[in-house]
Amino acid sequence: MHCPFARNKKGVFLFMNSMTEGREWKQIFLFTLPIMAGQFLQQLYYTIDSIIVGRFAGDTVEACEEALASVGTCSPLIMLYIGIAMGMSAGCSIMVAQYFGAKRIEEMRKAVSTSLILITVLGLLFSVVSIAVSGLLLEYVLKVPENYLYNAVLFFRVYSIGIVFQFIYNIAAAILRALGDSKAMLYFLLISSALNVLLDLLFVPVLGMGVAGAALATVIAQAVSAAVSLVYMFRQYEILRFSRSELQYHGDMGLLALKLGIPTTLQQCVISMGHMFIQRMVNDFDTTYVGLTAAFTAGMRVESFILIPIFSFNIGLATFTGQNIGAGKLKRISTGYLETELMACIVCVVLSVAAFFSAPFLIGLFGVTDFSLTLGVQYLSFTSRLFLIFCVYIVTNGVLQGSGDVMFTAGNTLSSLIIRTVSAYVLAYCTPIGYAAAWVSLPIGWAWSLILAVLRYKFGPWRRKALVSSDSGEGELA
Repeated sequence: MHCPFARNKKGVFLFMNSMTEGREWKQIFLFTLPIMAGQFLQQLYYTIDSIIVGRFAGDTVEACEEALASVGTCSPLIMLYIGIAMGMSAGCSIMVAQYFGAKRIEEMRKAVSTSLILITVLGLLFSVVSIAVSGLLLEYVLKVPENYLYNAVLFFRVYSIGIVFQFIYNIAAAILRALGDSKAMLYFLLISSALNVLLDLLFVPVLGMGVAGAALATVIAQAVSAAVSLVYMFRQYEILRFSRSELQYHGDMGLLALKLGIPTTLQQCVISMGHMFIQRMVNDFDTTYVGLTAAFTAGMRVESFILIPIFSFNIGLATFTGQNIGAGKLKRISTGYLETELMACIVCVVLSVAAFFSAPFLIGLFGVTDFSLTLGVQYLSFTSRLFLIFCVYIVTNGVLQGSGDVMFTAGNTLSSLIIRTVSAYVLAYCTPIGYAAAWVSLPIGWAWSLILAVLRYKFGPWRRKALVSSDSGEGELA
């Protein structure tokens, strides 16, 4: 049975998945590829829901577009919960990765145990709260038009049942990534994505369950993914097997996880809140420009695929930074950062050019036609020219996050979203740009964050942010 820890003849632990040795770009690239594929499959969940709903959830084209808008208008709330799950899991991952890089095994086990308990409890809490308040959020916060409201509430309430599974999967994935294993989660997501597609086709076109069927398919697929990931983690890695007495919540580890996770979570929440305000604006314009919400949904879904490599390189570089800063190898981090920026930018340019020239085909996959198709193409044609700005910003954030400089990254994201949201509303209601402000405002926030992130990398204190030392002694938590 494979175990990431072995002993040499002197009894010293060797780390088979360590990213502290070897050529930097190769380590990051090979680690990032499975993450990229996994994120692709995860995005496929929601995109397939949208495509099937947009084509089969009604008897007419108009009914299908309304169903697509109902699912799409829930996107900011879905992103909010994904952001919370990923943010808290990322905080835990930083802690585990740095203990792993410093070869402090017992503390790492306590960090893993605490993280599993903390994230599972949070997932249960958010599932219950979300089911209870989903109607209020959609009606009063997002201002969903009345013709979309019933289906939107139905979809999101069913989806909310699976939030706990989403949290469990994300913490399992974060722990495995912190140990250098990014491949296993790809296989689990492949299984669950295939299951999601089959269930979507069964529940929506065959059984006629509409948006509720699409949501239920996602919940079942998420539950399978969470269960399989936990079974794999405990069976494959002997060091992560806990007896009942060992699986405990450790207060000091919990506080450290919250210290690292809350700023990152707030960062993700701010992003989602920004999308909520933009979605509210789009819903407002939809009463005049019918079909705008469906077009915006299709454009965002395509955009989410283009951004997958960028976010994947961010995760890969953050893990690489966490392990190497724990091992005290700062030069490797600087080299890895520059090489990752180059790789990410090349991929970003290729995908952006492809998206620009194939925008009508990509938007048309969602079943939108006529005016909605035109609006969706406008959205994608504009944003595809500017993804490179976002790419450099997000990859730079990978170093800062992996080092534990999470307060800065959260503050930077907050300022970016404030600038973007204010700009969007000013452009929408005070200039002839109108509804196009939903996407014209994007590069304003991106450019601001890019400048701050690069300056922070060059002059900031991230090099001194290590939570643990690589000494073999117990040390102090920062």
